Amino acid sequence: MVKAVSRQSRKTLLFVFSASLLACGAPQLEEGSAPEYGATEQSLTSSLSLPIRDSITGDTSVTNTVSAGTPPFTYYWQSTEQRAWDGTTIVSGWYAGSSTEWFYCPRTGSRGQEYFWSLKMEAYAVDANGAVSAVTYRGLPCSLPME
Repeated sequence: MVKAVSRQSRKTLLFVFSASLLACGAPQLEEGSAPEYGATEQSLTSSLSLPIRDSITGDTSVTNTVSAGTPPFTYYWQSTEQRAWDGTTIVSGWYAGSSTEWFYCPRTGSRGQEYFWSLKMEAYAVDANGAVSAVTYRGLPCSLPME
């Protein structure tokens, strides 16, 4: 449970960071919204790597790779957790990040009483000319043993 607390702190930092980016002119998005495609849409595409999960800590990285477009790219991320034990859904809202982002998603090795949740990681990119890729995503099952 210590990881869950540190993860919440990380979310708070990301929120503050993304709020400061919005103040600096980054695209404004409402929670759960994706960019609207306009005249700047081109063949810019984002694709997410297979998640790499540390089996001990549960730290999971995903990389957004962009093809076409004009660098530098700005990367936007959103995560959605669906908790099986109480039906809660937690959406981070869109925030600016790096090409590789880290999420907390452990997977317990023992089967028994567990906390299960699913993690959906979404991303898109914007190039230097304002072209926007489509939103892409990956899903992953997560679990912790009940204590």
